[in-house]
Amino acid sequence: MSCAICVSFEGNRIHAPSKCHSLSPALLFESAISKYGPVLQIHPYETYNLCSVEWFLSHCTLIDSKNPSNNIVHPTQAQLPHVPKEGTRYYLNIEEAVKPGDFPAAKAYVNAFWVSGQTYTDLQFWFFNAYNGHGTALFSSLLLNKPAHTGTIDLSPLGEHAGDWEYAAIRIDNRTQDMIGIMLSAHGKNIFYNKMTVEKEFKFIQGTHPVIYSSLNGHANFPSTGPNYTEHRRILGTPVCLDFNRLNSTADGGKSLDCSQNYQLVNAPWLKEVISPAWVGYPYRWGPEGTAIHMDTKTLGNFLIAALGEKQADPLLDTPAVLAASWLLHVFVTADINGAGAPSGQGPWSGHY
Repeated sequence: MSCAICVSFEGNRIHAPSKCHSLSPALLFESAISKYGPVLQIHPYETYNLCSVEWFLSHCTLIDSKNPSNNIVHPTQAQLPHVPKEGTRYYLNIEEAVKPGDFPAAKAYVNAFWVSGQTYTDLQFWFFNAYNGHGTALFSSLLLNKPAHTGTIDLSPLGEHAGDWEYAAIRIDNRTQDMIGIMLSAHGKNIFYNKMTVEKEFKFIQGTHPVIYSSLNGHANFPSTGPNYTEHRRILGTPVCLDFNRLNSTADGGKSLDCSQNYQLVNAPWLKEVISPAWVGYPYRWGPEGTAIHMDTKTLGNFLIAALGEKQADPLLDTPAVLAASWLLHVFVTADINGAGAPSGQGPWSGHY
């Protein structure tokens, strides 16, 4: 394996220098992962940790809503239903013990994405957290466009759901075998960093392994430490308004997952040597179905005002706070606390970023 990633990914013809001809295509992939596999840095205060698929299933019950007599406690991969999908017939009910995850068993699940004619291959490292924690928001009230008060609020249970899938993709040039970009998932969005940006914004371990930072509770991925504000909104205007930012805290000092060592290659459709595990074909939710959050805008609005600590000082804040609460519920409650969808059914899995 001294040739590093001496492999050009082009369909079934995986080209390599003569000294590597003895290596199988699967081993050549492993060579690429060995060189460029990222290091996932977990926040030091994270309580909802990564786990393996097998461990997660051992703490779930597979629900058959059409025929409850077919429910399976602690299903194996082989017992999971596959396509064609029948609406919302099946889903996974989790046990309370699943929420903290099981970090020692965690691994990155690698989906290799390439299509004929494409000049690059994306090595997608998918991370599975047993549970996604609550959102956190930073609110600032502005009076005549000047900051008056600032407060951080725990939006629990908004943002919570079972079975959280996120990924980081390393883009490899098929001709040079160089890393030419990184794609990170963050709250359903996909952020691409080209080679120049990667060199400026990412920290590397041993020269070739980019560090990916996972945000506290929500597990969105970022290239560096910090508050990582997203989804900025301004509610109303003069004389009184509210600024909202979603807070995605990342930091050093916590656990880390070396994806060059702890991984499983689970999908590379053009390679006969790669056999996908049974769970890859499971098309239903990795968590419950039909769950809901029960919170109204007035209650949440009161939480926002309390976080700013200025209820008596500025009664004009009532209206923007309620409007902000209405917007927050619309954003977070759309997914309720249902389980995440299967990775193979998400756009990035098939290259739709």
